[in-house]
Amino acid sequence: MKTYQYRDLSVIELPDSLLITACDSSGGVGEKPADELCVPTKYIAIFAARVCLFELLACGARIIGLSNTIVGEMQPTGKALIKGIHEELERAGIGDLPINGSTEENFKTSMTGFGIFVIGMANRLRISPSEPGDLVICIGKPKYGAALVVDGDPEIANYQDLRNLVNNPAVNEIVPCGSKGILYEANTLADIYRLQLQLAPNDLNVTDSSGPATTVIASIKPSDLPGLTAIFKDKLTLIGYFK
Repeated sequence: MKTYQYRDLSVIELPDSLLITACDSSGGVGEKPADELCVPTKYIAIFAARVCLFELLACGARIIGLSNTIVGEMQPTGKALIKGIHEELERAGIGDLPINGSTEENFKTSMTGFGIFVIGMANRLRISPSEPGDLVICIGKPKYGAALVVDGDPEIANYQDLRNLVNNPAVNEIVPCGSKGILYEANTLADIYRLQLQLAPNDLNVTDSSGPATTVIASIKPSDLPGLTAIFKDKLTLIGYFK
């Protein structure tokens, strides 16, 4: 059995399929006295679940399981975090997914800590190698912090956008962008194939944080740009091309 890491994913090769996992964590953010950033507790789980789900769905995985670790009591912290997970699973269209987890009931905690582990399966990673001349497009606008509204914000990438990319044979590879920003992820994708990214003029802040995968980049063939523009319209931005 072979195991390896691809970007932020861990991949285990089974005899007839791939087991693919993603994880995320958060500490010091929430509603407890020692938290450095005060936000409603459920949003911690919403953002963490979104990051993992986007990573797995972008590579063509089918989500089969989710576990969470809550560094705090079930009531009220755990209940709020689990509520956030369920809300995000509903947004992703997999609200019936069973989830497992653990809380800390032996000691009183003064700071919020949270971890999430999501499992997917696929016959293969949904990846076609990028080549010189391929274009890099971005769906959505980078947002984080107070500017971010996950539910219903028309400017950020959503699960339907992701499905449109995954199901389109014109798309080589899809990469959700997080706190390191669009440019970082585009350059990382170029490095995988020993290419260089040539930026195109655009109105996005490509170095800004994209928060919990508010943008998604994809590598495509130049001839496929008009068709994808017709699908995504103003939500699509040309970032550059590989050389």
